[in-house]
Amino acid sequence: MKFIVRDAAAADYIAISKLNSEVHNLHVKNRPDVYVDTDAPFLKEYFNDLLNSESIKVLVVENTDNKELAAYSIVKIMSTPSIPVLIPRKIAFIDDFCVKSDCKKKGIGRLLFQHIIGYVKTEGVSSLQLVVWEFNKDAIGFYEAMGMSTRNRRMEIDL
Repeated sequence: MKFIVRDAAAADYIAISKLNSEVHNLHVKNRPDVYVDTDAPFLKEYFNDLLNSESIKVLVVENTDNKELAAYSIVKIMSTPSIPVLIPRKIAFIDDFCVKSDCKKKGIGRLLFQHIIGYVKTEGVSSLQLVVWEFNKDAIGFYEAMGMSTRNRRMEIDL
């Protein structure tokens, strides 16, 4: 099998929606207090907005043998707020990162992540960031293996 990373196209909506459902279901299972159990967590209108945004890139990993998608990611490029106490800079934020469950541990996530690094470097970004839930130990391990480290913690108390 050979895999390529490419920009997503409108025709990828159904495949990306299925991948998104895998991740959404994991979140619903582990954080039912936050995520709604729905059959359609990834709306087509939202996907179209992503594809038409100048600051957002949707990337997919395609199996060139069967043309099926094995992974996708949504990457946003943004600037830090213009306030006197922050150093102005351009950052990239991974909004979604999903590898199909039966494609994990095959180097696909690494391929996609390295492509993202290359892309954001060409955009003049100084930092690549993301948010990952504490329950998602596999994802945390993957991101750490890719060289990421914890920047800060977002904490909560249920009331």
